[in-house]
Amino acid sequence: MPGKQTKNRLTKARTMVSTTSERCGRDEDGPARSSGLVVEALAPPLSTFSGAGARDRDGRAAGAGPASMLLFLALLRAFGQSVLTHHARHALAASLRNIADDAQWPPLAPPPLANMTLPTTDIRDAARVTDRLQDRSLGLSALAAILAAIALARLLALIVSPSELGFDEAQYVLWARHFDFGYFTKPPLIAWMIAAESQVCGTGAACVRSVVPLVNSATAFVLALLAARLYGVRTGFWTGLFFAIMPGIAVSSFLITTDPLLLFFWSVALYAVFLQIEEPGLRPALLFGLAAGLGLNAKYAMIYLPALVALAGGLLPELRSRLFRRESLVALGVMTLLIAPNLVWNALNGFATFEHTAHDNIGWSLSRLNARKGFEFFGAQFGIAGPVIFGAMLNALILKARSERPRTDVLLLILSWPILFAITIQGFLAQANVNWGATAYPAGAIVATALVVRHRWSFFFWTNLIVCGLASLVILLGTAFFDPGEAPGAGKQLRQLAGWEKTAESIEALAAKTDARRIVVESRALTAGIAYALRDSGLEVFGYLPKGESPTDQFQLEQPWNGDDDREGTLLLGFGKGDLDRLGASLVAIIDAPIYAADDGTMPVYGFGSGRKGADPAPR
Repeated sequence: MPGKQTKNRLTKARTMVSTTSERCGRDEDGPARSSGLVVEALAPPLSTFSGAGARDRDGRAAGAGPASMLLFLALLRAFGQSVLTHHARHALAASLRNIADDAQWPPLAPPPLANMTLPTTDIRDAARVTDRLQDRSLGLSALAAILAAIALARLLALIVSPSELGFDEAQYVLWARHFDFGYFTKPPLIAWMIAAESQVCGTGAACVRSVVPLVNSATAFVLALLAARLYGVRTGFWTGLFFAIMPGIAVSSFLITTDPLLLFFWSVALYAVFLQIEEPGLRPALLFGLAAGLGLNAKYAMIYLPALVALAGGLLPELRSRLFRRESLVALGVMTLLIAPNLVWNALNGFATFEHTAHDNIGWSLSRLNARKGFEFFGAQFGIAGPVIFGAMLNALILKARSERPRTDVLLLILSWPILFAITIQGFLAQANVNWGATAYPAGAIVATALVVRHRWSFFFWTNLIVCGLASLVILLGTAFFDPGEAPGAGKQLRQLAGWEKTAESIEALAAKTDARRIVVESRALTAGIAYALRDSGLEVFGYLPKGESPTDQFQLEQPWNGDDDREGTLLLGFGKGDLDRLGASLVAIIDAPIYAADDGTMPVYGFGSGRKGADPAPR
C-alpha cells in the first residue's frame, strides 16, 4: 500500500511538472514567475521556437525549454520534501534527476519547431543562456534610438556632401519624371519612391538619397526584432547594430540604389516566414506575399527568397507541413498580383528588363569564363559584411559552429548561403558585382551574430564592433567632406559622383553660342548623367540608336535619335570615330568635362553644318 501511494504521488508530481511547464510555455513574454521568483525563460518570445503549444516525443508539453523546466523541477522537489514520505522523496528526487538529464528535444520530431532548442542539462548553462533578457539597457527601444541616430547622422552627411548623383542614380531620377509599371533595366519601385520624394524636396542629390539611411535603419530594426524572437533580446540588439554598421550597408546609405528597398522587403518577408513556421495561417502568408511582391518591384533578386523557402521545406522535413500549405498559395498569389503590372509592361516592351538581365547581367558564355571574377566576388564579401560576420557565416557553414538553437541556425544558413554560392558561380561564368550577394545577409547576419554573442567570442565581438564601426565612420566623414572629383587614379570609380554639373554648364554655354536645342549622347551612362544635369536647362537629350538596332536602354526606348532625324540644332557627345564618319559630323568645340569618362577633363562636341555658328572648333 505505501508503494502504491508513493507511485500515485510520483504520477501526480510528474503531472504537475507537465502542467506547469505547459502553462509556462504559453508565456511569450519570457519571464516565468513562481513564489516570488522570476527566471528568464530559455525560450525566446516566438512561441514557435519556445515550444509553446508544442509537445515532445512522449506527448508532454515541451514547455519553455530546459531552463524553466529545471526551475520547476527544483520547486517541485522542494514541495515534495515538505509533503512526501522519506522514501517517496528519494524516489521523486531520482525521477527528477532522470527527467533533467533527459531534457532535450528530438532531432527531427514533429512538430517542426520543438526541436529548435539545444538541450541544457546544467543550471549554469541555463543561467548563461538566459542572460539575453536580463540587461534591459540593451533592449530594442535603445536600439531603435541608436538606429535613428545613425540614420540622422548619415542624412546630415548627405546634406553637406559635395558628391553628385552617379549615372545609375541619375537614370532613376529621370525615370521618376513619368509614372510607369516598368523601366528598361529595373522594376519600377525605385522610380515611384523618387517621384514621391521629389514632391517633398525636389530632385537634388541630397533629397533623392535622403530616404536610403531611413530604409537601412528600418531594415536593421526588422532584423533585430526577428533575431530577438529567435535568440533573445541581446542577440537581437547586436544583430540590428552589426547590420547597420556593415561596410556594405554604410556605403549603400549614401547612394540611391535598388538594394536598400530590396533588403527591407526581404527582411519583412523573412520575418513572415518565421511567423508562418510558428503559427501557420493567413496573416503571415499575406505579409509574405505583400513583402515579396513589393520586393520584386524593387529588384528581381527578391525571387530568391521564395525559392530558398521551398528549398528549406525540402531539406528540413519537420518544416514541410508549416511551409507547404494552402496559405502558401495565397502568398504566391499576392506576390504574383503585385508584380503582374510589371510583367505586362515587359510583355508590351519586348521583355526589355528580362533581356537586359539575361544578356548584360548574367551573360553566360564560354568566352567569358573567368575564375578571377568568382574569387574576387567571394573575397569581397569580407568587406561587404565585415570580416567577423562573414567569417562567422563561414564558420557555421564549414566547421558547423552552432548556437543553442542549432536547427534555427541551419534554417538561416539555408536562407543565406545558396545565394552566395550562386553568385560566385555567376562570377566564374561571366561577372558578378560585389553587391549581388546582398540578400544573403539578412539571414546571415542573424546567425553570425548569434554565434558571436551566444558563444561569447569577445575578441571577435569587439573586433567587429570596432572595425565596422570605424569603417562606417570613415565612410560617413568621407561622404560629408571629400570631393569625389579629386579621387586619385585608384579611386577613379568615385569620379562617377562628380563633374556633371560643370559639364552641363559647358554644354549649355556651347548650345547658347550655336543655337543648339538638342543633345544626342551615345552611351547609356553618359546619357543618364548629362540628361540629369541638364534637366532644368530646356535642352532635349536623346539616346543614339543606330538604324536597324534594338534599344538597349531607357533613352533609346523613349527618346531615340538615329541620324535620319532632324539634325539642325543638334550636338553630339561621346561618339566614336566610326559613328561620326557615318553620320558626317564634324568637330564643333572641346568643352570642359571633369567627369570620369574624360581622362583629361575635356570632351569633344560634334555637330552638323550650321551648328558651328559662333563656336571655336579648335582644341584647347
